Amino acid sequence: MATYSTIKGFTIQSLASDPKTSIASAGVWATGGNLPAAKYAAGSAGTQTANVLFGGASGPPANGNQIGTTEEYDGTSWTASNPLTTVRFALGGLGVLTAAMAVGGSVSPGSTPQTNVEDYDGTSWTAGTALTTARGEGIGTSGISTAALAFGGWNKPADTANTELWNGSTWTEKGNLNSARQALSGVGTNTATLAFGGGPVAVTGTESWDGTSWTDIANLNTARFWGGASGIQTAALYYAGYVSAVVDNTEYWDGTTWGVGTVVNTARYLVGGSPAGTNLSALLSGGSLPPSTNATEEWTLDTGAAISIVQEGQVWYNTTSTVLKGYGQQGTGAWASGTVLNTGRGMAGGVGLQTAAIVFGGTLGHPLPRVANVEKYDGTTWTEVNNLLALRDAMAAFGTQTAALGAGGEPGTTNACETWDGTCWSEVNNMQDTTAKRAGFGTISAGVAAGGTPGPGGQAPKSETWDGTCWADANDMNGGHMDAAAAGDSGTSGVVFGGEAPGTVKTTETWNGTCWTEVADLNTARYAQVGSGTETSALCAGGAGPEGETELWNGTSWTEVADLATAGQKGGGTFNSSLASLFAGGYNRPGTVTDAVEEWTVPDAIKTFTAS
Repeated sequence: MATYSTIKGFTIQSLASDPKTSIASAGVWATGGNLPAAKYAAGSAGTQTANVLFGGASGPPANGNQIGTTEEYDGTSWTASNPLTTVRFALGGLGVLTAAMAVGGSVSPGSTPQTNVEDYDGTSWTAGTALTTARGEGIGTSGISTAALAFGGWNKPADTANTELWNGSTWTEKGNLNSARQALSGVGTNTATLAFGGGPVAVTGTESWDGTSWTDIANLNTARFWGGASGIQTAALYYAGYVSAVVDNTEYWDGTTWGVGTVVNTARYLVGGSPAGTNLSALLSGGSLPPSTNATEEWTLDTGAAISIVQEGQVWYNTTSTVLKGYGQQGTGAWASGTVLNTGRGMAGGVGLQTAAIVFGGTLGHPLPRVANVEKYDGTTWTEVNNLLALRDAMAAFGTQTAALGAGGEPGTTNACETWDGTCWSEVNNMQDTTAKRAGFGTISAGVAAGGTPGPGGQAPKSETWDGTCWADANDMNGGHMDAAAAGDSGTSGVVFGGEAPGTVKTTETWNGTCWTEVADLNTARYAQVGSGTETSALCAGGAGPEGETELWNGTSWTEVADLATAGQKGGGTFNSSLASLFAGGYNRPGTVTDAVEEWTVPDAIKTFTAS
């Protein structure tokens, strides 16, 4: 005879502990043996249990004492070994404990980068074949001592995208990175490398090397540089680093996407890693908090039968907490009130992160008077800082809280350009075109300004690229976009959407560093909205037309998500994340500006719910 449970039931698992939400969350950081002395910006090679750390500096990061010391780690403790032949820091490292290479670097902060290469045999260092291109300030490296790759870094006075291949006897220049950067990390072989992160303005960019060329792939979740790395091209770990402050983030690469893992115990940057290690077993050594530290941490990830990864819709009974649990979707995000601006305004520039933003310029009405006021935000408080050099609104803006750019704008439609170094604004080279109401995206060293209006009554399809020093004309957009919004974390990857062309439009176009491509339209036509995020994960909020509607872009299509609490347009901002954005100020009805701020947050994609 059938029982009721066999007709109307299903089996619920009994578990002593909850399943892990991801492979990345199954890893843990534990304290390892301390270095003999604190150091940072050293090179590293090897694995978690057979590691070598060399060179670096001690003291304050800005003017530390460069050291050539070498230390070896056996999985428990560090032992001093023979020093480098040339004292240097901010160098690259690759290989294993008994066959490592020290690549490039600098002998003092701001000094000319080096081409020096030294080889380590597990006991002592000897001079190796020099690089073709000198580089310092954090070089990307991968491979082994007989087959290696060196890429990126700083080649005074600018960052380089140069890539060199080592075949055991000579260095040969190969295809450049898509984005020049310093302080980046890399793992893999000289024919299959993963490069990620970098600065001096923190980026999320990830590139894959196939032995011939680099390809942009899925971005990091958190922009940063000077982190530690371990693994291979298809399975990597990136940990610690710096954005506008030190971070404790750990990210886990599965060959397709970056997942968020357990944070390190002590946030730091300028750290040593274990490039020959794996994403299952990694080492984090030294670095700066600041000050510099001698602390070591070890990452361990158990992928055995004891680790169970929770599945969508799974239900279980936790026998330890005596609670019935399940796993389900969290939602797409929501807006919440943030701290108001000191000066309400519309048509302002705004860049950065939700917890590290800056808003500048704008108007107090429609269309006047204009302001030069600048405010920075730490996630809680807005603080007045040094003004723009000129009264301005309707600028193209991109960058971070400590390295921003505002270009073009009004009054009178201008091509003037100012950059922000975290303290002051400076006039820099003008744009090629006199334009206002352009969309902007990118970094202080590689950005794009697109569309806009050359004056009353017209829209322009023109675009320009910024290389950190000068503007250059780029290929036109497919249509003119005035008062559009944009998202993008580099000068080679972005998306522009909406605007007037003429009349309000839904049009979306993506930029690949060379040309523009029309892709799927917004659901609702609008202009004067705020954009955030990257080419593959963007947010469009508010604007004239729908006012409060918000849409989320996944790289293929737009989806309507939660509305702003208060309808608005012409707010400040092209912010750096679609997961945590701001809508600062703006007009809540024509001609009336507001000081209101709303914060957009997307929780984890999945959550655990309980029922007792």
